[in-house]
Amino acid sequence: MCLTEMISTKFGVSRLNQIYEKANIPTTERQFFATMDTPDENVLAIFNSTCDCLDLSPTQVGELFGEYWCQEYVKNLYEAYFKSASNAKDFLLKMKHIHSAVTQKMSNSKPPHFDYEDTNPNKLIMKYSSDRNLQVIWYGLLKGVGMIFNEKLDIVILDENTVEITFSKIN
Repeated sequence: MCLTEMISTKFGVSRLNQIYEKANIPTTERQFFATMDTPDENVLAIFNSTCDCLDLSPTQVGELFGEYWCQEYVKNLYEAYFKSASNAKDFLLKMKHIHSAVTQKMSNSKPPHFDYEDTNPNKLIMKYSSDRNLQVIWYGLLKGVGMIFNEKLDIVILDENTVEITFSKIN
């Protein structure tokens, strides 16, 4: 799982093991693969334990995760999806199709669903729908997508599941 890879890379294996212990993840369940659907309770337990053990807010951990996922993790797994988009907005507008393609062979997968209001070339209102309630990770991933396309994404949270994104190029 990318979250555990990020923790190990940025903070060390001993910190990751401390986080696993605090999250009550048994040693036998600490192996994660990109093609498996990790139980939500494990993801959330690891995420919350990361906040506690590293003394970071959920927003900070979400942003660290989003940056790591987009800068390191996708290079190996999802690069083709990013290459198929011309900019961050174009990529985000394809998210529901990308999630469907990536998760179609995973048993019990529950990909999020996105709805959009696209009325301005530099703005997008994006709504997240998921039983998983991983909004804090979603916010971080949005910022990470901007990094890939060398764009600044100003994100205003309209409600728990809806954001307004303003896109601008980084000089």
